[in-house]
Amino acid sequence: MGTLTDSINDLRTNKQQWEAFSHRGHCVVLAPPGSGKTKLLTTRLAHDLFNRIPEPHGAACITLTNAAARQLQRRIEALGAPRRSTLFVGTVHSFALRQVLLPFASLTGKADLLELGIASDRQERSASHQAVNEVFGKMRYPDDHAKEIQARRRRFTVAPVSDSYTAAGLRYRELLRGRGLMDFDEVVEAAVDIVEGNPVVRDVLMSRYRNLYVDEYQDLVPGLDRLLRSLCLDAGTAELFAVGDPEQALYGWAGSNPELLFDLAAQEGVHPVHLEHNYRCGHEIIRVANLIQRGHAMVGDNQGGAVTVTHCPGGFADQCANAVTAVQRATTHGTALHDIVVLCSTNRDCEQAAQALRDNGIAAFVRESGYRLTLATALVEKCASWAALGQELSDARLGTILRDWRKLLSLSWTPQHDTALVKALLGFSSRVHAPAATLLDELEELGLDGVTRRRFQAEDARELRNMRDVLSDRDKPLTTVNDLAERVRRSDRVEVTTMTSSKGLEFDVVLILGMDEKCLPHFKSMDDAARMNEDRRKFFVSVTRAKNEVHIFYSGFVQWASGSVAQAGPSRFLHEAGLI
Repeated sequence: MGTLTDSINDLRTNKQQWEAFSHRGHCVVLAPPGSGKTKLLTTRLAHDLFNRIPEPHGAACITLTNAAARQLQRRIEALGAPRRSTLFVGTVHSFALRQVLLPFASLTGKADLLELGIASDRQERSASHQAVNEVFGKMRYPDDHAKEIQARRRRFTVAPVSDSYTAAGLRYRELLRGRGLMDFDEVVEAAVDIVEGNPVVRDVLMSRYRNLYVDEYQDLVPGLDRLLRSLCLDAGTAELFAVGDPEQALYGWAGSNPELLFDLAAQEGVHPVHLEHNYRCGHEIIRVANLIQRGHAMVGDNQGGAVTVTHCPGGFADQCANAVTAVQRATTHGTALHDIVVLCSTNRDCEQAAQALRDNGIAAFVRESGYRLTLATALVEKCASWAALGQELSDARLGTILRDWRKLLSLSWTPQHDTALVKALLGFSSRVHAPAATLLDELEELGLDGVTRRRFQAEDARELRNMRDVLSDRDKPLTTVNDLAERVRRSDRVEVTTMTSSKGLEFDVVLILGMDEKCLPHFKSMDDAARMNEDRRKFFVSVTRAKNEVHIFYSGFVQWASGSVAQAGPSRFLHEAGLI
């Protein structure tokens, strides 16, 4: 039997999965952690391409992040799905840019947007801080106001002109425009306007993409929700197959609204399916997770599982020391370092925890890096890894590097580009202590700079600029090619990341640090029910990353960067889950 047939037969063994797979028409799958939703989504898409979507029509498979999009692409390819020019697999922002704005802007009176570049993180931050200072008065810490401005824009919040946040948002846009730039939020706004206001555009898109498949629907901001509904429900006829879990919605601060998924599932003509089986976690972990998030209960067959809580009276440094001991114990029992993750609330805490591991001879890397992974930035990382670490230690393979290289160079690629790339990488194998920025310089000279000139690669261009900012910053640890290679090496490394960034990952052993009141939940969540619920979901997601063991650490107080201490006791979530 082929891989697709095997995958379909696996779905038959789960009543709810089979119900979702077999349904014809709009379907929304509410899927808890470890329930096999990605397998369900990709199997359904591959099957439909073979049996339900005739050529030349195609499908769009949309998710939130580039990393998730690459995972979906790999799974679809592994199932043997037929290749089509009308098959799109990518992020929601990429869909809005490539499939809506670029082909239709000139036809719908928005040609001026095609002259704008996409701002980098640094450019966005500079413009938003200037806008905040101009509207609210010069502020020492403008980030909170800047985040609220962006969240309102992503929620399509309508406010009176006199509202200061609205005024600051308009000023922010003016500042970017004055620099010949826009951000992806404006791309989404324009795409929604084009699709909702032009029936012909909807008809063209629906003809090209008969079926839309959406992963992690709960993380979509309202504008993207409107874009998809206009193609499938409100005035469209494309068939929607969406999966998600409101209990794993962690991006409210960025404008997302998990209630949109509940609302979608309740729409007339939409068939909702609730998955309940967790294939990842041991029984005890599932029991605790159900107590944390008292929603649709999960069930599972995996026996065992352990959840421990350790009081560390010496503060966060003491938590880090206990985490080191837990890692050492796990490795003694045969767990590989890359099957262990340390989760913290903030990037600052992640850096401290990672340093504690390294100080004790345990290799560790911090996932956050100042740029997002796209095909282009991932290629630069793979090149550094292959050149500096070699095939024995590197997670990268030359064949994968060349495939991604050809895809990025697009129509400008020639066989000579491959030869030049391999020659450059071999040269860097003896120059591993050269600045990492020089590797990026050389790759751009060999052809990667074309990405910055092609509008359909705007996501890659933006993140390459972000990457250059990081690699050129002497205060950052990624100063040499070897530093970058070690930073991105996954094998035989403990991963340290934030709770928010852990979503979608799984490990044998999960260590959760900082489970103190005013840290999680955050002190700003105390009088905000929505933020409190999101913090609770953050804990739920963190616990359900584990297959076998969860170890939780708290001190009963929080010490801030300023040196002040907040004595608030252990996190209320530990009490709610019956863990203390």
